[in-house]
Amino acid sequence: MTEASGRPTVPPWLYKLFTGHQYPYVRRLAKFAQPVISGIDRPEPTKEMIEAKFWEVYPRCSVKVLQEVKEGMIVVFHDLGEYAAGSYQELVDDPEAFLAATYGKKKIKVNFYDGDNFVCTINFKVAGWTGHE
Repeated sequence: MTEASGRPTVPPWLYKLFTGHQYPYVRRLAKFAQPVISGIDRPEPTKEMIEAKFWEVYPRCSVKVLQEVKEGMIVVFHDLGEYAAGSYQELVDDPEAFLAATYGKKKIKVNFYDGDNFVCTINFKVAGWTGHE
């Protein structure tokens, strides 16, 4: 499923996750892509600059899926799966359904990486998850 531009479909939740203020990776790349002017701080990037940087970063991002498990007084994360860039469109289109069908009833963390660089994360309580078992 792709847009008319040939780009993959990106739902609003994912675009906001990548470009919002909570996870500044894409915004920071857009800001520091601007030329350096001696003695002047780089200005904040425009919406267009952020969108351009998003479309540079997102297609090369991989995904790691982790399960949150409470062990005693701490929470640990167990690897459930990894997806290479471009291989997780079903996860993007309907994360709840994909995670439930693939991993079952769990509390899941989905991390996005640009190479070795952490980009952003989102948590899901899947398939009616109500508490640590």
